[in-house]
Amino acid sequence: MKLIVKIVAGFVLLALSMNTLWAKNNDVIEAQNRVLQVTQSIANKLEANKAQYSKNPALLNAMIHREVLPFIDFDAMSKLTLGKHWKRATPAQRQRFVNAYREMLIRSYGKTMLKYAGATIRAGHSAAKRKPGYVTVRTIVTPKGGASVAANYDVRKKGNDWKAYNVQVGGINLITNFRTNFTREASAKGLDALIARIEKSNQKK
Repeated sequence: MKLIVKIVAGFVLLALSMNTLWAKNNDVIEAQNRVLQVTQSIANKLEANKAQYSKNPALLNAMIHREVLPFIDFDAMSKLTLGKHWKRATPAQRQRFVNAYREMLIRSYGKTMLKYAGATIRAGHSAAKRKPGYVTVRTIVTPKGGASVAANYDVRKKGNDWKAYNVQVGGINLITNFRTNFTREASAKGLDALIARIEKSNQKK
């Protein structure tokens, strides 16, 4: 009888582990497809409208707001960037930082996106994280006439969609690129001063 119980328990554990593995594999496939769909669509739109976007940054910004921003989880990105200061921030401070950070990223990286106009994007070796619903999607981006570069997206599932909360392109990690300076500035001058400085910088032409 004890042997039968052990055998049954073994099958149960095997089934559970198989279900977990299947769920993770399914997450990887879903997340990877979503990232490839979004990024290739953006590359194609940049190619189709490159001349217009180069002459009129407002059109490029409008496309970014329409196509890119819905794919980004700015709350999660902001939380990771600010670290301990996010935990201490009031809801109003958090929202101000999210808004300022978002506009800063658009201004900083909007025009550089044009060099990826018409690029081809293919999947790399993506992997699920330990926490369910979290995946690192690895891609290889090949610009027209340029060398390929690795672009990795940390994404998580929100509802029925996958959203990116960190991006690493060519070895440059978006969050860590800003976190050190932001946390140092917030510690020295206060979070309100950091937010005000970013807001003021966003107003410059």
